[in-house]
Amino acid sequence: MNDHSLFAIRTDQVIQTAAHTHVDDWRLLRRLALPRRLNNPRGGAVKHALVLDVETTGLSLEGDEVIQLAMLPFTYELDTGRVLEIAHGRAFDGLREPSVPISDEASLVTGLTAETVAGRAIDGSVVEALVADADLIIAHNANFDRVMVEKHWPCFAGKPWGCTLTSVDWLREGFSAGKLDYLGMQFGWFYEGHRALADCEACLALLAQKLPQSNQRIMSAVRDAALREEYLIRAVDAPYDERLKLKERGYRWRPAELPLGRVWWTITSDPKAEIDWLRAEIYGRDANVPTHKVTALNRFSERLWEAQQ
Repeated sequence: MNDHSLFAIRTDQVIQTAAHTHVDDWRLLRRLALPRRLNNPRGGAVKHALVLDVETTGLSLEGDEVIQLAMLPFTYELDTGRVLEIAHGRAFDGLREPSVPISDEASLVTGLTAETVAGRAIDGSVVEALVADADLIIAHNANFDRVMVEKHWPCFAGKPWGCTLTSVDWLREGFSAGKLDYLGMQFGWFYEGHRALADCEACLALLAQKLPQSNQRIMSAVRDAALREEYLIRAVDAPYDERLKLKERGYRWRPAELPLGRVWWTITSDPKAEIDWLRAEIYGRDANVPTHKVTALNRFSERLWEAQQ
């Protein structure tokens, strides 16, 4: 539980007393309303973090651009992961005119059009000031967001990143999907999605929750995952006939047009075991398997690949 509510309306204001005898027959969704303070400090070490979200011209990491950037700073308690202060007054929400067209699909999802962003620009110095104060940058799907913002604002490259989407095994925790709006509904709230700042608020509310199976606070799970040392494994020249076996093990295909592309790859915390598996099950010989250390400073970034060239 948090010290202060995420909602403006209490349940006893909308639910009749009789409903409490049939708690399995209904669910209540309330509009998310983040307070300025979610929890009171208890004397532990306090860290600064930043939740980030972007809207873009499309879904291509190579060809598309950011058209909206939102950031919401907050503080959290290091040892417990409890979210403390939410700096609404320092929140950033800016539009940017891109150099490429906005796809029809992106406009349908976000409501942003060429007319909406015409002549708009994001002040890089404001972005840099917010980023400088953060010990950790968090996004829901950092694999996309980090690549997109690093193309426009280099200050993001020097910060550790975490991800609410990939840091939690949502299926094992009892959730059938990891989409932000779905997770919010499971925790009892709704919000106006696909607006960058609203998505930041939803992501921050998610960080404040405890996971139903592990009972770990999501903020702690994200930070633990960010600090984990892992390794990028590239199955270079893996036989074509073994592609299904690689896919079943969780390997992903990197397209030929990207740096170090045309390769199956995965990230693991046990590189020796993975290399042994590749040599035994894929190559059938003592093949050379390239590895590269993954940390919070390069995880989710294209720089992870560029550094190996």
